[in-house]
Amino acid sequence: MKSSKSNRSRNQENAGRDGVQRSLRFEEACEMMKKNAAKFLDNNLLSDSSSSEDELDDSAIIENTFSHYSVDENLNLEKTREFLQDILTSGAVVCLICIDSVKRNDKIWSCRHCFCMLHLSCIQKWAKDSLFNLSANSERDQDIKSLKWCCPKCRNQYYSEERPTKYLCFCGKIENPSYDVWNVPHSCGNSCDKKLEPDCGHTCCLLCHPGPCPPCPKTVVVSCCCGKSSIVSRRCSNKEWSCGRTCGKILSCKLHLCDELCHKGACPPCKKQSKQKCQCGKETKLMPCNDPDWKCEKVCGKLLKCGNHYCETVCHKRPCLGCPDSGPRPCPCGKKIMSLPCTDNIIPCGDTCNKLLECELHRCTQRCHFGPCE
Repeated sequence: MKSSKSNRSRNQENAGRDGVQRSLRFEEACEMMKKNAAKFLDNNLLSDSSSSEDELDDSAIIENTFSHYSVDENLNLEKTREFLQDILTSGAVVCLICIDSVKRNDKIWSCRHCFCMLHLSCIQKWAKDSLFNLSANSERDQDIKSLKWCCPKCRNQYYSEERPTKYLCFCGKIENPSYDVWNVPHSCGNSCDKKLEPDCGHTCCLLCHPGPCPPCPKTVVVSCCCGKSSIVSRRCSNKEWSCGRTCGKILSCKLHLCDELCHKGACPPCKKQSKQKCQCGKETKLMPCNDPDWKCEKVCGKLLKCGNHYCETVCHKRPCLGCPDSGPRPCPCGKKIMSLPCTDNIIPCGDTCNKLLECELHRCTQRCHFGPCE
């Protein structure tokens, strides 16, 4: 009785000690978050007090980066311009892992999907820890290369071998790009040259930059979507255009023409009806052009390859099956295989039947025969 009371008191003491330790750890975590938040606010205050000379330099860098784009295209550049302005503004870019600002001379990694910028050391540890946790919780025989880690912001997945190991410029051509006050931070200062998306055959002509590549500014000579109008010069990113006339392309039914106005992409399914044969070709009836398949429910009746018998399958699309009487066939008792023309009937082999009777105790003693055993 005394031992049970002492055990209960010890358990209560341990639970109290664990609760105190958890409270201390929670307070330490809160204190760390307060310090990081204060540090972030200090950085923002410093950035707000930046000189007008820095702002002029930033404007010059942005203008230089967009030098290959004309003024009328500025509406298509807003997203890229926002990333540029953030990277040029002190304290504007924050690493989502350590909650600290990303400085102009820090080594960084940029997500190819959401383009967020993180400290290289932070994302390396993030990827390593993610893969370690996944491997610990996965099956033993699972290949480490099949595991994936995610971007902490957009959750875009990366393979194990895509773990960041080098500090690269935004376009990925230069390793450890040096900081230059006349260039975008973390940029090599050269032409981006990434393949544009959607793929149009051209590459990005901005200088190495953060964020997404803007729409293609190249000029191409194209006709309208239906191809009836004369060719005109248009921006590659906006090369598809409608002349406003009826499309007139032949539809997939090969009978009717598209009556939609000049449009992008494939023509819609035909909305009209036409006479269509059934699958075996015996019957004809009016069916929608976009769903012409139907069965007449009659026996096919086509002559088989043997030239002697006819298909007995109900109306079907696939080729008729072979003649069931062609090729090797067993005798009635199944002991002898005979190769006879499909026009010849199989004959008994003359041996004892020996099939198991219905009583399941005795076997048939008759000669090989047609019909049930007696």
